[in-house]
Amino acid sequence: MKNSTGIMKKYYCWKCEKLMPFLEENEWEQISSLLEDAVKAIKNYRAKHSCDLHTARENCKPEAMRKFEEFTGMKGVQFEVIYHHRLSDWGQECPNCNHLLRTSKAKLCANCGWKVKKSE
Repeated sequence: MKNSTGIMKKYYCWKCEKLMPFLEENEWEQISSLLEDAVKAIKNYRAKHSCDLHTARENCKPEAMRKFEEFTGMKGVQFEVIYHHRLSDWGQECPNCNHLLRTSKAKLCANCGWKVKKSE
């Protein structure tokens, strides 16, 4: 989600335990097919260079990672982390603290305790 200045808004990610950019659906559509290719790229790098997984991850930058960096400006985000930064997989923004609710069905903000009213 972009703010009024066009800069991607960051939300606290419960899995990463820090503020992270989240992809809107149009961005997700462009990057999701690249995520499967990322696994293949790292496997191919390991086979070609006879290296361990850590070395391959440090030296191989699959297209999914490049695209995420292009969208968000955030460098070095590994492809498996990108999977859980799809905005539509999370709940609404808490009107009290601005954290995302953990799921679309969440009735309570895990950060501040704000409760969703029945009519919402």
